[in-house]
Amino acid sequence: MYFALKHLHLLLIAAAVLMFILRFYRQQTGSSRARDPRTLQLSGWCNGLVVLTGVALCMVLDLNPFNNVVPWLSEKLVSILVVAFLGLMALRLARGNLIRWFAFLGTLGWVYFVAKLAILKHSTLFG
Repeated sequence: MYFALKHLHLLLIAAAVLMFILRFYRQQTGSSRARDPRTLQLSGWCNGLVVLTGVALCMVLDLNPFNNVVPWLSEKLVSILVVAFLGLMALRLARGNLIRWFAFLGTLGWVYFVAKLAILKHSTLFG
């Protein structure tokens, strides 16, 4: 159960990151498909399933991100919120192109940080 859930979670993360990059590329090139409802819907489903599989993994492993026993998980949760905010900035909120690019690169940097945190399980911000 754990093995399949973990790999499904990783596959969905890869799909969500690729969808984010695709949406940003389409927006930057001025493609008419940048706001395609199917792309937005698929992206939303990927992001939602990433969250659901993450919660399921926490339940299977009996981890609680809201206590001090696993500070890396609390840090990962906060970092995911930062990723979501920067992704929103890159795709919708930012008005200038320079800010969009900084938000895009910041999002990818924070995704790298979350991946590193998940692999090493060593808290750096809260620890």
